[in-house]
Amino acid sequence: MDNRKLIKKIEKNIGIKKKKNTIRSLNMALGFMAFLAGYSIYMNHTGWLLSYGIIVAAIAMLLVAGFLSYRIKLQVELNNAKEDYRQCIVKPAAEHYVEEGAFSRSGSVTEREIVSTLLFSDGPEYKYSSSNELKGVYKGVRFSNSDMVEDCYSNNIHVCGRLFSFDMPTRNVNPVIFTTATAGVIEFHHSRVRLIKTANDQINKMFRVYAFDENEANELLTDSMIHKLRELVALQLGKILKISFHSGKVYVFYTTDKPTYEEFFTKKSDVKEELVKTQNEFNAVGKIIDIL
Repeated sequence: MDNRKLIKKIEKNIGIKKKKNTIRSLNMALGFMAFLAGYSIYMNHTGWLLSYGIIVAAIAMLLVAGFLSYRIKLQVELNNAKEDYRQCIVKPAAEHYVEEGAFSRSGSVTEREIVSTLLFSDGPEYKYSSSNELKGVYKGVRFSNSDMVEDCYSNNIHVCGRLFSFDMPTRNVNPVIFTTATAGVIEFHHSRVRLIKTANDQINKMFRVYAFDENEANELLTDSMIHKLRELVALQLGKILKISFHSGKVYVFYTTDKPTYEEFFTKKSDVKEELVKTQNEFNAVGKIIDIL
């Protein structure tokens, strides 16, 4: 299915464009009927079509009233139209543009899975939730990406972000975690992972590093890996960046100001433009995988 067919399919499912086109057609019909009524009345006054002119004018005015009533009803429906953006745009886009793509608005990573990434504190005062899960494959790498929220009521912390998971084995066996220096300290209560200093002073300035085994963390920091970490920071996807390597997975988290996708599709939205925006959000996955 090419882009044009996808756009037509989405527009048909949403129904907003159909309402707009119907209103345009009614506007043209209203104009014609009003002209016909006026012309018939004029012809009647000039002595032409004395009997028929009045009949035509009356019918035209009745049609004008009927069309106008229906047009007002459609305009009200159009003005109040609020379709689910994620269901209308993101889901079909994921299935179309992403290999083995699937999107779920509510079914996403659990709180336990979020904590198991070791990118976040695991104390009972911390609560995590997620939504908008995108799954698929890019260049042979299976991934998932979700919006998530971190809350800590005791410290009044509320952080929004995007969490990525990649099936991408690395040379380390035990966990190694990097967070940009602006990130808060991760408080581990149920893990032997701890804050460490690596043998690389530049990395220590750029990141906070957590590991179970310091030697393993230093072995992971090859010139290639240091370059990759710098590139991830240079993407500037968010103010805070966190990366963890463990259990045959790479996890990446960065902060956002709001959820990735819009909440509603309205009459002001354009399917083609919104598909471009959604593709740009999908591209973040590819950029991270290309770097790693």
